[in-house]
Amino acid sequence: MEENAEIRKLIELCERLPEANQGYIMNLNKSTTTKIIYVYELLRFNEYLTEKKIVNKDTINFGTYSEITYDDIREYFRTNIEKGNGYSTIQRTRTALNGWFNHLNDIHVVSGNPVCSGKALEQLFWETTGKEPKNSDNKKADLEVAGFLDAVENGTGLSDIQKKHHEKYRLRDMAMIALILDAGIRISEVNALNIEDFDRNFSQIYIQKRTISLKKETKEKLEQYIDHGRAVPSGPDDRVSPLFVTSDGRRLAVRSIQRVLKKYSIAGNNPQTISAEKLREISAANFYQETRDMQELKGRLGVKSMTAIEKYISQGGKE
Repeated sequence: MEENAEIRKLIELCERLPEANQGYIMNLNKSTTTKIIYVYELLRFNEYLTEKKIVNKDTINFGTYSEITYDDIREYFRTNIEKGNGYSTIQRTRTALNGWFNHLNDIHVVSGNPVCSGKALEQLFWETTGKEPKNSDNKKADLEVAGFLDAVENGTGLSDIQKKHHEKYRLRDMAMIALILDAGIRISEVNALNIEDFDRNFSQIYIQKRTISLKKETKEKLEQYIDHGRAVPSGPDDRVSPLFVTSDGRRLAVRSIQRVLKKYSIAGNNPQTISAEKLREISAANFYQETRDMQELKGRLGVKSMTAIEKYISQGGKE
């Protein structure tokens, strides 16, 4: 991402923050890349405060943060861990919030910093998941995927015409991309999925003779899409119902899926398209970092050789 493009993106994102956050971000003595990551984290934290009805979205100010306690922050971290976020993601969130509350302490808005220590976060991660924390943070990869996902979820970076189209297909695209990132499935497998392959009761997806358990967040996005955003196929003689469809209920073609990913990559200012294969690599790397189980990953991805697994693990963490 070129420097001028990064600066434009930072300014655009900052406009979505409350005024109290904006000055802090713009005056940070950090790279533009890091500032963008901090903006994403503050946006998510503010959204959480709104969802929990701790504060009204339109009234967030310095006083809002003075009422946040240590327990509030721990609960926020716990919620994100339960959604399936890896330790490096949670650690990045802690770093951003720790910087913000240190700033508030420096200007006497709060007395002390309510953000838990790194050791306390490790303990919380262990208590919540039963897994050892693994730190594999890659800031460049984080930035690219964060910008890509922001375009998917919020339409950031899309043209006015694209935004109208985005609103129509937002639930479908969010569910489809969440599924690829979670399950690591191939683009041909996404295309071939039928609605019957998704098991709501057991939070599983059935893909070419293998069963993959899904994270809670992925399951919820699939359900929301199926219940509220999926066009019903019109053909009376259809024996199967494709999962991801066009506006008239036809199966979404592989080339159409590729165009969807390219559109969001461009909107997220990514120099190269974040393809389905790239998302598969990221999924594989994240799964391995959390489980350290290459044999299970081999079955999850549906590959035959351990050499292929090693390729996915190395490429998923490399930029």
